[in-house]
Amino acid sequence: MDFSKFSYKKDDSEQEPKTSICYQENEEQTDAEDRQTDVGHSEANNAITPSNLSPNYQKGDSFREPSLFFIISGGEKRERDFLKELINDTESTALKALFLSKKGQGLDPNQMQKEWQKIRKEGKFIINDQTYYLEKIDEVFLLSDVDDFYAKLQVILSSKSNDDTGRWIISNPCFEIWLYYCYKNDPNNDLNCITSLSPNQRSKILKQRCNEVVKGGLNGIRAFGYMNNGIKNSKEHYAADDNGIPVLFATQMHEMAQCIIDKLK
Repeated sequence: MDFSKFSYKKDDSEQEPKTSICYQENEEQTDAEDRQTDVGHSEANNAITPSNLSPNYQKGDSFREPSLFFIISGGEKRERDFLKELINDTESTALKALFLSKKGQGLDPNQMQKEWQKIRKEGKFIINDQTYYLEKIDEVFLLSDVDDFYAKLQVILSSKSNDDTGRWIISNPCFEIWLYYCYKNDPNNDLNCITSLSPNQRSKILKQRCNEVVKGGLNGIRAFGYMNNGIKNSKEHYAADDNGIPVLFATQMHEMAQCIIDKLK
């Protein structure tokens, strides 16, 4: 896929240099990944790991082809970190995640929609020189922040055809609200400082604030182990407006997380 014409630069406090697209790479740990995130003793006991997710989630089992999740992501860093367990595990017999974004930049909703519609038309896509066909893909998710993309998302959702199997997973204002719910559950107090800000300011300040209220910062890799917390907390605060777009502090990530857990049972 040719992303050479894409020029969208995502406003992220963790800037990364522009490089060519890379779907799998050896990533060094960031400072945030090196820090320990304190989520409490009771929550730690409920952490999701391959060993307690499912007896079928075992390396080396050749009797079952993994389910395939195809994810087109607006963000590149935190979203990939959260799914790293599934992206990098080449031997899982339960679930495999295929991740598409643009390294260091991400994709805006229109760019995501364009690529997805191209894939729908062709019925296939290529990642790491391997071809995947849509009829063999169990789920297709398109992850987007609201940020200042509300109007674009509204147009895309309103024109979505009945046979379009891509599931938009939208977070307001950004993906980090999902990571917050994996660790904590008091957004109206912890994150109230962003409510008076304009939409294009909220994501940056929320990310900064979350790193203050969550001890150790928003570690996306560790958050994978606390999906049950995230699902419960996200559902508690979920609401959408008349256009089907999540309101502030709401995310649809609990839908994708529940699919992951169900596949790993």
